[in-house]
Amino acid sequence: MWRIALFIGLFCSVVLNVYLFMQLNLHMIEEKFPQAASLFPQQPTKQINENRVENKAIENTDAIFSIDSPENVLDLVNKIKKAIDEKDYINAGYLINSLANEHKAELPEVKLFWLQATKRLIEQKSFNYAENSIDVYLAFNSDDSDFLYQQVDFYWQQQLFLQAIKHAYEVKYQLYNETEIRNAINLARGLVQQQVDVLIKQSDWLALRDLVEEVMVFDSQNLNLQWYFVRAQYQLGEFEYARNGIEPLLNQPNYKVKAQLLLADIEAALRSPQSIALSRQGEHFIVQALINESFNVSLMLDTGASISLLSERAFDELNQYSTVAYLKDITLNTAGGQITASLYQAAEFSIADYRVNDFIFAVSPFASEGNDGLLGMNFLSVFDFHIDQKNNRLILKDK
Repeated sequence: MWRIALFIGLFCSVVLNVYLFMQLNLHMIEEKFPQAASLFPQQPTKQINENRVENKAIENTDAIFSIDSPENVLDLVNKIKKAIDEKDYINAGYLINSLANEHKAELPEVKLFWLQATKRLIEQKSFNYAENSIDVYLAFNSDDSDFLYQQVDFYWQQQLFLQAIKHAYEVKYQLYNETEIRNAINLARGLVQQQVDVLIKQSDWLALRDLVEEVMVFDSQNLNLQWYFVRAQYQLGEFEYARNGIEPLLNQPNYKVKAQLLLADIEAALRSPQSIALSRQGEHFIVQALINESFNVSLMLDTGASISLLSERAFDELNQYSTVAYLKDITLNTAGGQITASLYQAAEFSIADYRVNDFIFAVSPFASEGNDGLLGMNFLSVFDFHIDQKNNRLILKDK
C-alpha cells in the first residue's frame, strides 16, 4: 500500500515540475520573440496594458514636439520672421540658433528674409533698428558676406564715408575664396574713388589728404592712393613732402608721365613764392593752418581784421591737443558791435612752410559754418601776400 502512495506522490511531483518548466519557457519566448506570442495565448494583466498605453502616449508626444517634425520647423521659421518684423532681434537671434542646431536646411530662407528686412530699414533711414539687426545676425554668423556688405551700406547711407570704406576693406578678412576677396577689395576701392572724386570737385584738398592717409593703412600697395596723396600735398603747398612722396611713382609705367609733370610743378613752386590752395565759402576764401604743429584749423581770410580769431568751439578742441597761454581780455569792434574776447598766445602758427612764432589770437563767441575763425593781418602782414581770386590761391613770400 505504501508503495502505491509513493508512486502517486512521485508522479504528481513530476507533472508539477513539467508544468512550471513550460510556463517559464513560455514567458522567456514571449520576451525574446513577441511575434510568437500568438502561438501561446495569454491574458495580459491590467498593469501591463496601462504601461504600454503610457509608453505609446510618450512616443506620440515626442513626435508632436520634435523639431524634426515639418510642422514644427515651419512654426519655428514663422516665429523667427515674426520676431524680425517686430524688431525683436535678440529673440530672433536666439531662435535662429535653435534652427541652426536642428534644421539647417531652412536657414537660407530665414537669412534672405532677415537681409531684405534690414535693407528696408536702411532705405527708410531707420538706422538704429538697422544697426541692431545687422549686429545680431553677425553675432550668429560673423562670416556672412551679405550682411557684412549690408553693414558697409549702413554707414555709407549715413554719409559716414570713412567708416564705410574701412568696413569694406575688412570684409576680405572674412572670405576664403580668392575671387570673392578680389571683389571685396575692388568694392572698397570703388567707394574710395567715389569720395575722392567728390573732394577733388570741391577742391577740399585737406579732407582728401586726410582720407587717403587713413585708407592707405588698409591698402598700402595701392599706387592710386599715393598719387592722390601727393596731389593733395601739392595743392596744400606742402611741396617738400610732395616731392618726397612722388618718387615711388616716377618709375611706374601707369604713373610715370603724369608724375614727372607734377614733379616739375613742385620744383617750380619750390623756386617761387609759396602758392597755397584756398577753398571758397560763398564770396570768401578759406585757408588751412596749423597751431603748435598739432591742431588743424580752417580760417577765413579777412584783410580787414587786425587780429586773427578762433571760435569758442575750435578753441575748446585746440585745448585737447595743445597748450596756449592766456594773455588778457580785450574789446573788439565787429560788424555786430563791440564784443569782449580773450587773447591767447600760441608758440607757433603756420600755413604751409610759413611760420610765425608767439602768435597771438583772440577767442570769441564767433561762429560760422564751414570754418573755425578768421585769419587777420597779424599773420598776413608778416609776409608779402597776394590773393589770386581767379585760381583760388594765396601767394606768400618772405619780406
